[in-house]
This record gives sequence, C-alpha cells and structure tokens, in this order.
Amino acid sequence: MKVCLVTICIGEKYLQQYNTLFRRSQEKYAKKNGYDFKVITDYIDKKFTHPDTICMQKQLICSLEWAQSYDFIICLDADIIINENTPTIHNEYNFGDKIGVVNQSQPTLEARIEGQIHKGYEVTAKDYYKLKSNHIIETDHIINGGVMVWQPKIHKNFLKNVYEKYVENQINHPAGYHYEQSVIGYELQNRNMHFFMNMKWNALWANNKYYFNTIKKQSLTLKEFYDTNYFIHLAGQCDYHLITTL
Repeated sequence: MKVCLVTICIGEKYLQQYNTLFRRSQEKYAKKNGYDFKVITDYIDKKFTHPDTICMQKQLICSLEWAQSYDFIICLDADIIINENTPTIHNEYNFGDKIGVVNQSQPTLEARIEGQIHKGYEVTAKDYYKLKSNHIIETDHIINGGVMVWQPKIHKNFLKNVYEKYVENQINHPAGYHYEQSVIGYELQNRNMHFFMNMKWNALWANNKYYFNTIKKQSLTLKEFYDTNYFIHLAGQCDYHLITTL
C-alpha cells in the first residue's frame, strides 16, 4: 500500500510559519508510518493564482501526475500538529470508495449548536451551507476540510470537477475559506461520498476550548487536548504560542 501525506502551503510567510510550528510533527508521522511526505508550495492551477484560491487548489492534488501512483493521499491543512503516538490512518477504516473526513460538530453536535448560539452565529448545518455558499441541503453535519483521505484513482475526477465548478466564485467571496469548505462539504454529502472518521483525526482546538473553558467553565488545556487526540487542528491561529510546550 503506497501512501503520501501532503500539505499545501503557499506564501513565504505561511511557509515559514508552517516549517517552524507544524512541519516537524507531520514529517515525523509520515516517516514513522512509511508514508511519503510532500509540501506543495506553489499554485497547481496557474490560471488562478489569486490568494483566495489557495484553499481550493488542494482539490487538484489528485490530478497531479505523481499522485496517481498512490493508493491513498492524506491531505492535511498547514495548521495541524500530529500527536507522536498517532496510529496509521489509511488502514484505520474500510473507506470503500468514499473520502475520509471529520465532522466539525465538536465536541458533539449539541455542543456545537450551543456554542453557535452563545457566539451569535448561524446555528444549524443547513444554516451554514445556505449562508456560506447558498446551498440547500438536508443535513445535520458540517464537514471540516482540514483533513481528507483520498484515493486518487477513484477521487481525481470528482475533486477536479468540484474545483472547476467553484474556483472562480471563491475569489473575493464574502465567506472566505468557508465558501470552499461549504462547497466541498455540500458536494460530498449530496453525492454520499463522505466517510466520517473519529473526531480525533481532525480535533478542532478552538471549538473545544471555547465550549469547555468559556461556556462550561471547565478547564481544558491544549496539552490535555493534544494527549487525547491524533491530528490537532489549530484553526484560526488559536494558541500557536503554546505549540512549543507540547
């Protein structure tokens, strides 16, 4: 089984940040499990080199010539740190023909809704998809795009078609990266191509921190969160200054 761990990180500032804070844990995990490791540092589609399209470009990774030699590609955002005790991901589940993803409703669906109400944001998953990309879908779930497990031979065309359908709308879209996340989440669920993995594989620190520490007034440290999860996603640059303590 041939597997590659891939991150896309474009821009000198972001690449330096990634190399300093996140690269070591991702590279170490890949090496430990016999995965190849690649960091994509330039736009794949040179027709759309606007910074807003960076988040969309990852959907073209499976279209790269070298990608077709892999059975699995694990695509991680550049703000994910990996617990050194994390097991291999590609054989953790029987994915069938589906794409491995993680639910954003963390720590639970009810907790996410409580958090959204507390913050004054849109509440349900249906609200999210309607607000961020004007899609109407009957679902309780939001897919977080930070971790995806692809099988390039199966998923290449699906991902490329999603990219081509939405990339132009991404530029200057008021929803920002949430537009990209909502369109891929919509397409995956609308076509029943998603496989929900355990939330440990894309553990959203900011969501959990807010719920436990702010709403429930319970102490949860980043170290405790790191110790009980696999891929820790520090979206929104939440507590980057604490990474060196892990």
